Amino acid sequence: MSEEVTYATLTFQDSAVAGNNRDGNNLRKRVLQTPNESNSDSEKLSQLQKIIHQQQDNLSQQLDKGRTFPVEEEFLKSQISDLLKRQEQMAIKLCQELVIHNSDHKCNPCPRMWQWYQNSCYYFTTNVEKNWINSKEDCTDKNSTLIKIDTLEEKDFLISQPLPKFSFFWLGLSWDPSAGYWSWEDGSIPSPTLFNTKEHAQINGSKECAYFQKGNIYISRCSAEIFWICEKSAALVKIEDLD
Repeated sequence: MSEEVTYATLTFQDSAVAGNNRDGNNLRKRVLQTPNESNSDSEKLSQLQKIIHQQQDNLSQQLDKGRTFPVEEEFLKSQISDLLKRQEQMAIKLCQELVIHNSDHKCNPCPRMWQWYQNSCYYFTTNVEKNWINSKEDCTDKNSTLIKIDTLEEKDFLISQPLPKFSFFWLGLSWDPSAGYWSWEDGSIPSPTLFNTKEHAQINGSKECAYFQKGNIYISRCSAEIFWICEKSAALVKIEDLD
């Protein structure tokens, strides 16, 4: 979070001048910059929160006084929305740095023993083996589903995990005999870009459940007993948990 970010706060001219500028040209911008590079990430986040509160108070005061015009109100709302998005990004990055040093940090949006990546939490089962149906049921019991691989980046994340050398993990990908195609648990069809030629040949075979091993996707009898990976959405990072 070393980059310097520029924000704009808005102030309005007094009502006498505003009355002569009904087209919205009464808007005056003042540029504020975040602290320089020497400030810590937590300090930057704290000051960003103050800027957001100032913007929100500014909008509230203008609305209470009936001194805003639609164009000005929308501009203020847009500025606040952009700042809130930036605050969320900063909070996530700061939490990621904290979790690297302490996986049990209270800002972690994933339960204990789950791995956090982007917007998801992952649970790798490596101490017991089950068939595909029972693995799916275990994930359901954990308020999750068998993993769905959406991108090559997510595939790389799985490859990067320190997993047992000869380990196989069920995915939430199976053959739908009634529809005649492969689909994830949510009913979506896997993207062709996720599979190499060898994998395409595998998933076009006669077996009905897919698993992940050493960076590749294969298929097997659903009755086979192997490890599995559960996935669920990560919770929101709370600003108050970053202390």
